[in-house]
Amino acid sequence: MGHGIVKCIVYAVTMGILYIVMESMNNRNSGGKGASHNDSHYIVRVPSALKYVYMIMFFMGILLFFVFLLFKIKGNVTVTMGHLWFALIFAGIGLLIMIWATRWSIQVNESEIEVYRMFHKKTELSISNIGNVEIGKKEEIVIFDEKGKKIITVDGLSENYDYFIKSLRAYGKLK
Repeated sequence: MGHGIVKCIVYAVTMGILYIVMESMNNRNSGGKGASHNDSHYIVRVPSALKYVYMIMFFMGILLFFVFLLFKIKGNVTVTMGHLWFALIFAGIGLLIMIWATRWSIQVNESEIEVYRMFHKKTELSISNIGNVEIGKKEEIVIFDEKGKKIITVDGLSENYDYFIKSLRAYGKLK
């Protein structure tokens, strides 16, 4: 096997290990399926559909990688290193979406909110300090601070979206 193929195999194995570690950390942090939450203590997370999308992207990329690798090892001249790199990049995009999705959340503890976004530091605020809340055409909630700066957008399909709506209504931020 050539040096390039070995390098690709190492990348694929590393990505697989990263996926397993990130998934186990995400399951541990979310408390699993039976995580306790109520109207005043909950975590708003990305929609479940996104989790399936990144999982399918990752596994499809890894499957493509191993299929292309098998053809490459068998000596099929139509399979190039570009095929292997494409499959790894496809799986890598799924892995990056997973990392973003596990980072994005809104933790609500009664009237206190902690907002976690990918390339931003944690934002802590009270629901009473929210300036404006708008509901968009697709039921997404856009939250602004007191100065009118957008804090975050919450999709209508997000986990615990209904709890979040109740909290905003309870504090008079939504009608």
